[in-house]
Amino acid sequence: MNNSFNYSIVLSSIKEISKQLMGNSFDHGFPHIIRVYKWAYRIVENEKLRNYINTFVLDASIYLHDIGRLIGEPHAYYSAVIARGLLKEHNVPDNIVEKICNAILTHSYSYMKRHNIKPESIEAQILSDADKLDALGIVGFIRVFNYSVTHNRSYKDTIKHFYDKIFKLKNYMYFPYSREIAEELTEKTRKILEDLANELGPEFYIDY
Repeated sequence: MNNSFNYSIVLSSIKEISKQLMGNSFDHGFPHIIRVYKWAYRIVENEKLRNYINTFVLDASIYLHDIGRLIGEPHAYYSAVIARGLLKEHNVPDNIVEKICNAILTHSYSYMKRHNIKPESIEAQILSDADKLDALGIVGFIRVFNYSVTHNRSYKDTIKHFYDKIFKLKNYMYFPYSREIAEELTEKTRKILEDLANELGPEFYIDY
């Protein structure tokens, strides 16, 4: 390992860059990064993975996994490009850089399937599950509608998004703990949508 590589210094720099660039948006800003971080370490603790992970790989992947959204889609690709540049600038060893970039690329299920790539590490699987868990439950519900408002997505397309993507996320979890929590949060999201439909009235109900 390169002697100039220092875990704490590099990670502190990466976290600060992420915080400054990602902003405070609830849906995909730095608050999302912090929530994903918390979910990731809940997975680590519940699956007893502490002795099997490289915390630098996991933490750096979390802080950088959505930074490419500043450029656009496919955000996983742009996030990996940015991450590779930042990490190499900080003299992070190539094998660690590639692990982090793989985790970033494969946190996006659509990108992973489109390019036929798979997570190559346990850290990549943790990031993938944690990111998806933050898309569910009350938090996920707020994120979807917040995104719709800021991107002028219609009510119909917003509801459709839940059925096209959100309700399917539970099927792509890697760990038992993640699957269990995803099931609970998915049902909670469904209930919120039902309550919303009941409040708005039948003219606003969209059956998928």
